Amino acid sequence: MQKITFDDFLEIQNLVTAYCITTDNADADGFMALWVEPQDFGGYESGPFGSMKTWQELYDFEKHHVGPGGVANGKRHQSTNIHIRPISSTEVRVTNDLVVLEVADEPRVIATGRYNDSLVVKTSKGWKFKKRTLNVDSGFFKLAEKMGMGRK
Repeated sequence: MQKITFDDFLEIQNLVTAYCITTDNADADGFMALWVEPQDFGGYESGPFGSMKTWQELYDFEKHHVGPGGVANGKRHQSTNIHIRPISSTEVRVTNDLVVLEVADEPRVIATGRYNDSLVVKTSKGWKFKKRTLNVDSGFFKLAEKMGMGRK
């Protein structure tokens, strides 16, 4: 197994949590600062929220997602079960569970999912996401149907 330093481990863990906090704070620029440069971007697959092949597509999505009327408004995103698997001293795979809470209205869990094997790389600016895939749990779709949102 490859090794990373303790400081690397903490920075990667902080990267995963900052991902949720920047979304909850409606900070699209801060969110995108967690990613590699546009030319190195490897893609973002998010199931019901779409597939973004370029850095700019993800940025445009995030600005809408956290902007006025965006789906992320009034929500709190939580990362749990963060598993960091080093591939080399400059590349890791990260899997973590996602819990989304409604917090603006009646507090409750509204969605769950798992980011499977996110590719995180060490850059001159620190550890950054290169590629992520979100698998939303089936219960989200059942709740969405109950709420009249239907499946995208």
